[in-house]
Amino acid sequence: MIIRKILNNNVVVTENAAGREIVAMGRGIAFKRRVGDHIFDSAVEKIYTISRADMMDRFKELVASLSIDYLQTANNIIEYAETKLDCRLNDSVYISLTDHIHMAVHRIRNGILIKNMMLLDIKRFYEKEFQIGQYAVNLMNQKFNVDLPDDEAGFVALHIIDAQLDFRQPMANRILNLIEEIGSVVRMVCRIDFDRESMNYYRFITHLKFFAKRVFMHQESADEIDNDMGDMIKRKYSQAYACAEKIAALVERKYEYRVSSDEKFYLTIHIAKFLSKK
Repeated sequence: MIIRKILNNNVVVTENAAGREIVAMGRGIAFKRRVGDHIFDSAVEKIYTISRADMMDRFKELVASLSIDYLQTANNIIEYAETKLDCRLNDSVYISLTDHIHMAVHRIRNGILIKNMMLLDIKRFYEKEFQIGQYAVNLMNQKFNVDLPDDEAGFVALHIIDAQLDFRQPMANRILNLIEEIGSVVRMVCRIDFDRESMNYYRFITHLKFFAKRVFMHQESADEIDNDMGDMIKRKYSQAYACAEKIAALVERKYEYRVSSDEKFYLTIHIAKFLSKK
């Protein structure tokens, strides 16, 4: 391989046999080397072939400033995830997960803890992805000598879940349409306008993305929320619960999917947050 650009001592831009631009990683592969120098295949630990040019540019920009340890850790987690889920993840996960690992380690070393408000949802509805998140946290703790909480396992799981959704595929269009339909129900029933820059909106849309995926894959969730808790939520957030019932009716009528009491519970909580800001 011929070096076309050096990103740092451990990462270079080169080309494969077909003349396609790739990023090659290996500890010290660019040390004391220049553009135009040859590197041996045996020195390369990982080759990144990212299909979209804009994504490749973002990846090159990211890895240029990072330690190889973050790249290796992300690779390990992605390989583990693909084996456990028996699927190929979207190329974007190499960018999002590598960046997330770096930021998570930076935060914990500076005493900054971020609560994952969707942790219960993730544990209940995405058991495999959460187990991958736990594997990732254990690996990160060992690699970087930190002590990350379960919240971080949930954040990693979200990256893995997102990487399984390809928004160029037909299902993705259906997911986006359903999210828009649910958003319209909330706007009309609760008479609110969304602040699309808020964390509440981000969390709601993230939850809806996973919910919509379950709808179209016919993955029903069990009714496990304690009845007393459910009744308390209905009474306390009656308007939000009425809206969740409208959403459930829409989904059951149009998509022939039974919306569980658990799902209504979580929808109610999300909607209640918008109403509290109204």
